[in-house]
Amino acid sequence: MKIINLMVLASAISADALVAGNVWTVEEAAKKGLVKLEIKGKGGYTGDVIEMKIRNVTNAPISLKVEAGRRLDSKDDSQQDILVTQQQSFVLAANQQRSYNVFGMCCQAHNSAPSLNSVYDVGKMADSNLVKLAAFIDKNKYYSNYTAQQAVWVISDNNSIASIEDGNKEDVQNLRKYVSLVTGRPIPAYDVVYRQQDESSVIGRAVKVEGVFAYSLNIDNKVTIAIFNSEGKQVQLLFERQPHSRGDYKLFYTFNTANLPAGTYYAKMITDGAVVKEEKIEF
Repeated sequence: MKIINLMVLASAISADALVAGNVWTVEEAAKKGLVKLEIKGKGGYTGDVIEMKIRNVTNAPISLKVEAGRRLDSKDDSQQDILVTQQQSFVLAANQQRSYNVFGMCCQAHNSAPSLNSVYDVGKMADSNLVKLAAFIDKNKYYSNYTAQQAVWVISDNNSIASIEDGNKEDVQNLRKYVSLVTGRPIPAYDVVYRQQDESSVIGRAVKVEGVFAYSLNIDNKVTIAIFNSEGKQVQLLFERQPHSRGDYKLFYTFNTANLPAGTYYAKMITDGAVVKEEKIEF
């Protein structure tokens, strides 16, 4: 009986020594059995969207952190995972339980938004580009910024950088530049508008492209401008054989894409039956 008591005491001392002086990630602490986690969604996809309940099951205080860039895994495969966008550190007293609000953004654009009380696993750190973007969001305090949410989907779902378009001009420019730097992808000269969340659809489909097609003529001529798919088939006519005087022009256009497959398209200017200028459009 005395041996058993000594073993229990040794185990308790070992556990106390284990937690003392260390800062554990929530993932590490959970795997080592130092804490119990309950992670639930609040029914949104950007901002204060997660409640994380943590219970310290040791007899010593424990220092913990939730990292920006951690990807919380949804238990429901039809709902989006959450990328944590704000790093937090905190201390739990021995045997204490507390709940924390966690800021994050969805990172699976073709899934639906998380429902209220949706359940999550602690997951793991996301891929390196998402971790970098999460740190950028944290640094700039873009926690509830929908423009930053669009930037997340550019990296997580390979959306066009042109889809970073909804917000004030400074935020759009900052996030486009940063995502371009991280991914090595160029910044397009157009905007891609993706479907917003509603009751009947997910948000991953591009519904329209808005851009400016600049062109010039050295002589008076009739001009056709249309959009074609990668196989050369016309998918939208902007105008046909419209008389122009020589000069410089800008056409502000809307390309309706809701019923088209994602891919590469081309806006083309045609005079006298020949393509004079074309610009690539990707979504």
